[in-house]
Amino acid sequence: MIRPIIFILLTFLLFSCKGSNRNEYQSVDIYSQLQEVTNYQELNDFQNANKLLNTLIDENPNNAELYFRLAHSKTISNPNLFEIMNLLEQCLIRDSLNYKALYLKSQGLMFMGDFEGALNVDKKILENYPDSFVLKADIASTLLFNGDFEKAIEFSASILPESPSIYEKERLIRVQIYSNYFLGKIDNVKAGKNKLQQLGFETDYLQKLIENKELKFENFAVGKNVGNKPCSLKELNIMFPTKN
Repeated sequence: MIRPIIFILLTFLLFSCKGSNRNEYQSVDIYSQLQEVTNYQELNDFQNANKLLNTLIDENPNNAELYFRLAHSKTISNPNLFEIMNLLEQCLIRDSLNYKALYLKSQGLMFMGDFEGALNVDKKILENYPDSFVLKADIASTLLFNGDFEKAIEFSASILPESPSIYEKERLIRVQIYSNYFLGKIDNVKAGKNKLQQLGFETDYLQKLIENKELKFENFAVGKNVGNKPCSLKELNIMFPTKN
């Protein structure tokens, strides 16, 4: 009676180990092929990088990271916003806490003009990365684009001391300048202009803005004015390190 039981246990363990090894090998294989994708991208060969990612998705349709990697690759090589947002959605269906994918989604929502949606996504990420200055600066800009001028001024002022460089300070001061401009507070615009001059930035465009007073908000929060330039994968990994 003992011998059959031992045989069953050995059989179970044997097949369990095989399954575990298969999953481990599959994971290693995907990782090695993602490194190949990275190698293609570093050579600016996005055609082969995207082709390999599509193949990997076909073979591993439940792997969230693959959808993110393809979406990210397309932000650089073939910025079709509808396709990118669909890939990000597929990633987030499988892994709702993929913060790199969430960040790309927030940027996509900005380009689509859904500033309220972008704010909601950024705030969700900030809950998990509360020290991220980039996220805070993005929220300040998005408040401006969403027409929340008073909130944009208040929030950008609150994080200004955290600015890691004069370029980030300049970004936040510009948020305040444009928010004050659309509120009609020209004296505050002039004060912001003086701050930028003290930091060494060119301000002729602001003087024209003050003199002409022709910029309309509906023409401001569109096109290249909104969103950031695409982040590299390395930058995203630094911004959103994996949490244990």
